[in-house]
Amino acid sequence: MTDPLPGTRGPSAAVTLAAAAAVTPAVAPAVAPAVAPAVAVAPSPVAPPAVLLVRLPNPAGDVVMATPTLRALRRALPSTRILWAGKPSSLALLDGLAERDDVVPIEGPMARGILAPMRLGRSWRAMGVDAVLLLKDSFGAGWSAAASKAAVRVGYVRHGRGGFLTHRVETPRGADGKRVPEPMTVRFHRLAAVFGAVPDGLGPRLEVSGAGDGKARMRLVRQRVHGGYFVVSPGAAFGPSKVYPPALLGAAAREVRARTGLLPMVLCAPGEEDLARETAAAIGEPCVSTHDDVARWPEAKALLRGAEVLIGPDAGPRHVAVALGTPVVTILGPTDPGWTRGDEAMATVVRREDLSCLGCHLRACPIGHPCMRTLDPMLVARAAIAWVERGRPTV
Repeated sequence: MTDPLPGTRGPSAAVTLAAAAAVTPAVAPAVAPAVAPAVAVAPSPVAPPAVLLVRLPNPAGDVVMATPTLRALRRALPSTRILWAGKPSSLALLDGLAERDDVVPIEGPMARGILAPMRLGRSWRAMGVDAVLLLKDSFGAGWSAAASKAAVRVGYVRHGRGGFLTHRVETPRGADGKRVPEPMTVRFHRLAAVFGAVPDGLGPRLEVSGAGDGKARMRLVRQRVHGGYFVVSPGAAFGPSKVYPPALLGAAAREVRARTGLLPMVLCAPGEEDLARETAAAIGEPCVSTHDDVARWPEAKALLRGAEVLIGPDAGPRHVAVALGTPVVTILGPTDPGWTRGDEAMATVVRREDLSCLGCHLRACPIGHPCMRTLDPMLVARAAIAWVERGRPTV
């Protein structure tokens, strides 16, 4: 692991849950209702395969939450050749982790067109893959697994793909037949148990590469960031329902800047440039932003590791920051916190608890977006200031 940016911490940093809970009663860490008894039982473990291909999920946050499972697989299968297959951005996010033998980018003709899943699976067959673990739930991922003709094909029975799998794992459902919200880390571990993988009890972890660290240092010099900063991440690939209005996010960031003296840095993903520009304008000077030169994951990881705190919606940067030891303030609305719980020691969730529509999981709100538009930005600011005042998490 490379040396961090000045004043940053390493990936094993953590704080106590008691410290995370020491905030105003109106701003509390996410604590989801207890998960109903799981009805999903993984099939019995199989013999270690010669070549295991792990199909990574697409969302950045899910990729990060898969890292404990990837570690568990490596420990359980020391002699197996393990391949990670995923979008180039997913593989860039995992760069620096050593729990695989090789990576398989899914791009070009393997990612485009109606027959892409079949072509992809056949390419896996040519690699000698004899086991496929699907951390991605789509029909297409199941089709690729079947096209690989691997003897072992493990995944959740969803989206009509059960016939593609040799080892079908059922999704936990409540008495009403609906899926039970549970952390993605738990969902992934259940699948990996088929290969005898046992979690180590540690949370998601990422590494920062030397190249990414160098790019981040150059950006900080170029944008004249000489002291401490905090990151404001306005976007969410899921959809507009997760986005906190730029005017409100800007008000929260201005309050944090005034109370702490830290410089706001607006961090965006490709396609979020306009949103980042609007957010930076709402914050006002002094402020730096990446909208004119988007920081890709190797650099973005280094920038997040160097921040005092991250403010943003329930999106990829939230999970990346926690995996790198940076505390976060997550603005929640359409997301049920049950899917992401487990990071309470590093994350404070701010949400309107009095709305009946919370946890709708709709990508676009049909009723005026009250969970975001009526959320007081001073609650968001107070949560971030509390993290700064408590000091950096200790290793």
